Amino acid sequence: MKLQDAAQRLGVHYQTAYGWVRAGELPATKIGRGYQVTEEDLHRFEADRATGQAPSPALQVRDWNEQVRRLFGALAAGNEKQARRQIDRLLTGQVPAIELCTRLIAPALAEIGQAWAANRMSVAEEHRASAICERLLAPLAQPRPGRPRGVAVVCTPPDEQHGLPALMAAAALREDHWVVHHLAVNVPLADLADLAEQVAADLIVLTTTTAAPPKAAGLRTLSARLPHTRVLVGTPGASLHTLLASARGHR
Repeated sequence: MKLQDAAQRLGVHYQTAYGWVRAGELPATKIGRGYQVTEEDLHRFEADRATGQAPSPALQVRDWNEQVRRLFGALAAGNEKQARRQIDRLLTGQVPAIELCTRLIAPALAEIGQAWAANRMSVAEEHRASAICERLLAPLAQPRPGRPRGVAVVCTPPDEQHGLPALMAAAALREDHWVVHHLAVNVPLADLADLAEQVAADLIVLTTTTAAPPKAAGLRTLSARLPHTRVLVGTPGASLHTLLASARGHR
């Protein structure tokens, strides 16, 4: 919900709620020019206020570039324990999954890709780093309690083998209280349509790391088969915040 609506629920002025967000007391995600608050975080905040306890503030990360440097070093060295300790510390500090994906894991992976392209890293080392990130993302992509916003199916289109963007999209949507069916990579569009119809999906998200989107004819067939299901096709470098804004706009 919008921060304005959360403030009304709490019985305070918008600026008071905004101050709690700035202080890290009320978790919120910046979408466009405004803020969104989840039902789960609002309930927790209300419960803490009712008991007279100060809400636990989220960890304020002062230098994301340093965080990226550290994670890149751990991934390049294959030091999964170090990478996991870094992620676990940020999760314990209540840093949102969407921030970990967009401001830490994605930039570190981009540096891994650049190192491979410059022949400073072998294919084996690049694959090792990607596999570590898949395991790091697993706890971020767990289903969340609370009333679901809708049902989403997330995967990559045919011939797209890079699954990490889809996994990050699944994590962001689940954190936003969507029921997500994550199908991983290289899913035939006909099979995707069958499953989306079976689960009554409100949304289909297709992620891709290439400049070439799925074939338009296939997308038209998908839309014709599922006229009430919105299909979002990601592009390289697309923001997870944009994904959430588009997904919420559909509901």
